[in-house]
Amino acid sequence: MLCSRRRTVATRDPSWPSSPRAMCKSKSRSDALPSQRAASSSSRRSSPSSAKRRLPADASSSSPFNSASGGPSGVGGAATGSGSAQRRNTSSSSASSASSSLASLAAARASLPDPPVLYPFHELAAATNSFLAKRAGGGSAGYWRCSLRGRDAALFQLPLRRGAPAPDAAALARIGRFHHASLARLLGACPAGAHLYLAYELPPGAATLAACLRGPVRNPSFTALRTWMSRVQVAADVAQGLEYIHHHADTIHGRVSPSTILISDPGLRAQITHFGASELAAAPAAADSPYAPLGETAPSREADVHAFGVLLLELLSGEEPARYRFDRGTKEFQRVSVIETAAAAVEGGAVRSWVDKRLGDSFPVAAAERLVKVGLRCAAAAEENRPDMTWAAGKVSKVYLESRAWEQKLRMPTEISVSMGPR
Repeated sequence: MLCSRRRTVATRDPSWPSSPRAMCKSKSRSDALPSQRAASSSSRRSSPSSAKRRLPADASSSSPFNSASGGPSGVGGAATGSGSAQRRNTSSSSASSASSSLASLAAARASLPDPPVLYPFHELAAATNSFLAKRAGGGSAGYWRCSLRGRDAALFQLPLRRGAPAPDAAALARIGRFHHASLARLLGACPAGAHLYLAYELPPGAATLAACLRGPVRNPSFTALRTWMSRVQVAADVAQGLEYIHHHADTIHGRVSPSTILISDPGLRAQITHFGASELAAAPAAADSPYAPLGETAPSREADVHAFGVLLLELLSGEEPARYRFDRGTKEFQRVSVIETAAAAVEGGAVRSWVDKRLGDSFPVAAAERLVKVGLRCAAAAEENRPDMTWAAGKVSKVYLESRAWEQKLRMPTEISVSMGPR
């Protein structure tokens, strides 16, 4: 009877369900819902273990009730234990990462060189047999080979600058903080009397560039730099070292010459010594140095560029920067510089015959001509016509790469084997 009334009302209102059976089902479900809710809640309260058994396998991790710390002991306790274990794992991993970072920091600190020290005079005297040992490199521009505190060292003697305070530990630390592959490592210094002694770490098999170019007196045709690539490698190392001194260390060298450059073996790599000597020692007399520009007595970056230009021309030709030649017409000796001979070779197109004969004509002529022009521009008489070391280092590096490619083309292929025998 109830269903028939609802069907009559449903026919009048289109929004009502059209089927009386569906209306009766919805009504019966809504009426039964409170009783089912009550029964299910009472069953959950009466048997929590049965409800726990009906949970899926991953309900303990996905249910928010189980993750709460205030839940039943069987579920909440496990969650608390897993959380404490996770915290212990996190703390142990952070401790291990902290210990590894400390170990890496200690290794990086150990790899850094020791700061320069002030040597006592008696220690240097004991290492050089009271300075009676023979100097390597020859003359007063040479150095003593000695051992200082377990390290092989090259000890140079320079005149102290008049009126300047003796270098202290702070001055040495300021110089020693710069480290570059083309700079020899400063081990320490010792001001004694009117001289300043600078000790540099001596590379294995090292010799000055002057000794490598000139060779022994008994065999002037010998040279350690007997290949084109060895000459270009030394030029690139010196150029990059001076560029670092001028534009990264923000200072000057003041003593660029073959006597202040060490060549190590194997590899024939160049390292510049006397870095920072312009702050500690007196500048060399410009009249006595063929590397100093005429009319310029104070050390400067432009003077370093001029000295590098002369050194580059000397490196290419194998000649001394200045020598005297007897003129038969005037019956007098005339001073001839390597700058004049290089300029004459470029103008006459005779660079190939001007380059060092000990190379055996095994070099790229075009690359040699470009390097000669770089040396002449750096050694220009006018200060405003000289480039900076960034330009010079870039040009020399470009020639180095071209020479490396030239060497690769001329290298004998190793995958080809030739056998001689009867057929």
